[in-house]
Amino acid sequence: MMPLFFHQPGGRFASIFAVILCAMSVVMGSYVYSACQKASADYTTLISDILLAQQATPQLRAALEEGSRRPDSEHIEYIEYFTALSKQHLDNIQGSIERHRYLIADVEYLNSYFNKLNNHLVELTQQTREAQRRPELVEALQPTAMEIGASQVWLYNQLLEDVHTIASQQRLIMQRLSIAVSVLLVLMVSAATTLCLAVIYLRSQRTVMHQQLLTDELTGLYNRRHLVNVAFAAITQARRDQAPLSLMLLDIDHFKQVNDTYGHPTGDEVLRQISQQLRLLCRPSDTLARIGGEEFCLLMPNTATHDALQAADRLRREIEVNTLIGIDLHAHPTISIGVTTCQSGSLTFEQLYSFADKALYQAKALGRNRVESLLPPSAPSAYNDPQTYAQTFIHEPSDS
Repeated sequence: MMPLFFHQPGGRFASIFAVILCAMSVVMGSYVYSACQKASADYTTLISDILLAQQATPQLRAALEEGSRRPDSEHIEYIEYFTALSKQHLDNIQGSIERHRYLIADVEYLNSYFNKLNNHLVELTQQTREAQRRPELVEALQPTAMEIGASQVWLYNQLLEDVHTIASQQRLIMQRLSIAVSVLLVLMVSAATTLCLAVIYLRSQRTVMHQQLLTDELTGLYNRRHLVNVAFAAITQARRDQAPLSLMLLDIDHFKQVNDTYGHPTGDEVLRQISQQLRLLCRPSDTLARIGGEEFCLLMPNTATHDALQAADRLRREIEVNTLIGIDLHAHPTISIGVTTCQSGSLTFEQLYSFADKALYQAKALGRNRVESLLPPSAPSAYNDPQTYAQTFIHEPSDS
């Protein structure tokens, strides 16, 4: 079914459109997910750590200046304390950056400065511990401290600027995210609508194909395939209900001459109009089918032989007198009919068809435009030779 659907112009367009919508939805969904991750990032802790680190920078510088003037153990301990505090703030900042995986790439260029500052703080810590044993070395701490101070001021200012820039981008992402979600919803609704339409189209095509498999394209009547299926069910039902089942074969007389004289388009129109006339004359419970060329078959459940013969003669007379619209033939079409009946579903469809076909052959041989019947014997052993055991009922055509 899907290849047939795809080869239809509308089906091909719907398939391509659905694929494009699905691809766009996947791309948009990926963007929305990434944007959500970025937009949901909270930089409050990181900014707080940066501000605390900036406050510790002048405190470390003041402790170094005071230690240079008064190089006693108490002031040297202050230097060590603020050095450790600066180191802790630096570690906190790096930890906050690592927790924001989308921020790492944006500040990756600062890694070398972080490493350099970290090394200077470690070096200053070692020098401070040495100065506790030798206070005269406090003056030697000044170059390292000056470099640390300059690095801290630049690094923290730069990092704070980057975070503010990223936060601004976050607001922009939120705006784009709102638009993306709206577009994604529209795409999903469109895709769902397209798929629903495709399913509806497929079902309608399936119904059309099923109808085409069961009906004759020219006349709109059922075809042989459907007739066989219905006949099997009808025989089973007749056997269950112990009811009669009649079958008649109808053939348009001299139809080949119509095609040869007036052409096949005229012959097709004759078939269509006679088919419609037969359809109108049948009961709702009957099954009328065109089984080939100008030959039709009528299956009549719960119909005894007498009723089937009356119905057949009525069909013959109606076709004989009804006018064909828009067709001017020298001789009005007539039909010959062969009728048979089985009791209680005692025959197969092939056997039933064989009796009706022989009855139709008799009607043709006896002059056409008439109804003939051929009934099977009651004994199942006689089914193989219906002509030997059958009775013949001849219905002569009316004077009209």
